[in-house]
Amino acid sequence: MITLSLSFLVVALAGCLLFQMVTVFQLRSGQTEIREKQASACERIHQLEQELAALCNASVGAGEHVLRLEHQMQRINERQNGLEMRAVGDRPYNQANQLVNKGADIGEL
Repeated sequence: MITLSLSFLVVALAGCLLFQMVTVFQLRSGQTEIREKQASACERIHQLEQELAALCNASVGAGEHVLRLEHQMQRINERQNGLEMRAVGDRPYNQANQLVNKGADIGEL
């Protein structure tokens, strides 16, 4: 009877030991998987940071380009306004020139 109990205890102890070994193996493989996922996530974060930096640089460049275009448009508008003002000032001269070409005398001018 004692040998049966002792044999049962040895088998139970061996079973517990086997169970612990399997559990430790599963935990270690789980840790390895977690480490791999963490490394992959860190790499992806690094890639996204680089992409974000590139987008920020591109937006700064685009903003500077828009600013240059706005200044250019402002200069063009100012030039156009100046030309229009000069054209208004030249209108009487142009009319007088046309009248002279048509043979108008000084009184008509």
